[in-house]
Amino acid sequence: MNCEEFHRLMHAYADDELDPLLSAEAEQHLQSCSACAAAYENLLALKRSTSAAHFIAPEDLRENVRAALQTGRAPELFTSRRDFRPWLLSGLAVAAAILLGFFLGQNLPQHSSNQTLLAEMIDSHMRSLVGTHLVDVVSSDQHTVRPWFEGKLDFAPPVEDLSGHEFPLVGGRVEYIGGRPVAALVYQRRKHFINLFIWPNNGGAESVTATKPQRGYNVLHWRTAGMNYSAISEVSEDDLRKFAAAFSGAASPSP
Repeated sequence: MNCEEFHRLMHAYADDELDPLLSAEAEQHLQSCSACAAAYENLLALKRSTSAAHFIAPEDLRENVRAALQTGRAPELFTSRRDFRPWLLSGLAVAAAILLGFFLGQNLPQHSSNQTLLAEMIDSHMRSLVGTHLVDVVSSDQHTVRPWFEGKLDFAPPVEDLSGHEFPLVGGRVEYIGGRPVAALVYQRRKHFINLFIWPNNGGAESVTATKPQRGYNVLHWRTAGMNYSAISEVSEDDLRKFAAAFSGAASPSP
């Protein structure tokens, strides 16, 4: 991720609204770019100041209001021209903070949060292992699994035969992650299963990012050829990287 891409996604990253891959890329970029890190800290400071914006009425106004409640007459809000100016400035500051907060809330992209997406994929992986819904189409033949997705998704996920790399295909199913249907391919590594979730990306650069283990499972995200990939399994991180390399190599078009 470069600086231009980070600034385009910075507000969504601050609100934890990026998908797991983009969030990991943004975090890595912040660690290597001091300028973007400073800009991000400024944004966080602005968000803190706007969220904490409030106004405390001075004691003389509160006394006027209390007196008005007792006598039934309207309170005298401003006793002089001099009293008016601080009130006006404070009021404008509060109004500006409210408008800024409204603008940010209306214009930030509404994506599922990084943690929510990751949690949904982990939950899906766990359900597939303990239940009877590992796959909807059972086949080690990529030419059987690939056409099964037609009409069930608005994209065509790549399905590869990785038996030569000791990752045989088990089958596939459709899952709903982040509010949209995604492809879930299932591969096997010895006695363990790998769930590979696939959905279209938003045009980001190609990358590979490992996420720290989640609930005992290793997670690897990568993006290439117009697709996002998230592989989840209890196999070692080294095996998961070998799987990702084998899948990406098989899915890449021949020169």
